[in-house]
Amino acid sequence: MNIEINKIKLEYSKILEEYLGKTETDDLINNVFSEYLTDAIKSKEIALINFSNSFKIRSVIDRIITSTEAIIPIKKHIQLLLNLAKISLNRGDLFLSSDIYSQILLRTTNMDKFKNEAAFALIGLSEVSSLQAKWNESFGYVRKAKKIFENLNNMKGVARCENILGTFYAERGVLDSARQNFESGLEKLKGKNSDNLDALILINLGILNSIVGEVKEAEKNYRKALSKFEKANDLNRIASTHHNLGMLFSKMGNYESALEEFNTSVDKSNEDKNLITLAISYLGKAYIYAEKNELELASEFAEQSMNISNQINDRLTIADIYRVKGIIERKSQKYNLSESYLLTSLRINSELGNKLNYAETAYELGVLYLASNQTQSANKYLDTALKYYKKIKSVSEIKKIESLLTK
Repeated sequence: MNIEINKIKLEYSKILEEYLGKTETDDLINNVFSEYLTDAIKSKEIALINFSNSFKIRSVIDRIITSTEAIIPIKKHIQLLLNLAKISLNRGDLFLSSDIYSQILLRTTNMDKFKNEAAFALIGLSEVSSLQAKWNESFGYVRKAKKIFENLNNMKGVARCENILGTFYAERGVLDSARQNFESGLEKLKGKNSDNLDALILINLGILNSIVGEVKEAEKNYRKALSKFEKANDLNRIASTHHNLGMLFSKMGNYESALEEFNTSVDKSNEDKNLITLAISYLGKAYIYAEKNELELASEFAEQSMNISNQINDRLTIADIYRVKGIIERKSQKYNLSESYLLTSLRINSELGNKLNYAETAYELGVLYLASNQTQSANKYLDTALKYYKKIKSVSEIKKIESLLTK
């Protein structure tokens, strides 16, 4: 059995031991994984298909759910399902994660004693939807969850929803509303054991501060959160925080520090089998190598990111990959190909309603058209980007664009 499968077995074993104890867990795990990589098909008339791990894991999950349902009290069984769904989400298996969260909702419908668990399932579905840029669907799930938590007077749950709503608004470029949600979430957690939810909100405030150019405050937010995640040995969040630090240093033009952070993020993501963060950190490296004019390396990392993003259906990252590919081709003086990539990125970001990424891509189109002596087109896209950055008061980006327009 390969290294990845052993890693997955350990993940499931660790969770199941909380509910079954070690002996019963070992028996169950050995049973459900016994034929995991079997080559049992012998007939020459049937082609042996090498199904991806995600399809095989679905079979394992189904059998775990069935085997534990009769021996674990229903409330604990639903909590087990929440844990299994979260593992699948962290691994980037959005379809499996969504399926488990939906099972939880079916089991908790109209049952008052399970409203808290139902709210967490709704939050999970909102995260799945947001990763696929289904904003209205995501927003609807989290609003339902928030209402349930408010009725239960669960302020920690409400704070979790405030964090997700803040992320929702930040992705769409409504930064004032995002900040209000994040700060409201932190206020509701004061004096409570937050299980590092406050650190998650600090990360999002850091991203917000980075967008508007408050880089020192952003780094302060990230470092404070990272310390909390390291104490908890939360590999998933450690990886994503190093990625955010890489993005911050990248924005500052400190490319060597950015690469160090992206490399750490990649290492931690590989260790944790976290495909979502792995994809965006590969893309971060692609951008850095493009800026350093190491274009072959940049292309390789962009392709790595694209392969993973297509696998997990991460449309936001796919749009950003096209933007970076556009930069790479512009630097290679392949202006037509660059334009094609950038216009594709612009279209997807428009469809997803991602105003920040739309502005970033519009800026790159402006730079491309300046390089190819298409001044009128350049001014059009630079003006579009400038209008957005003025709206969010991003001083550094405003200065950069106004300098290009003056030239």
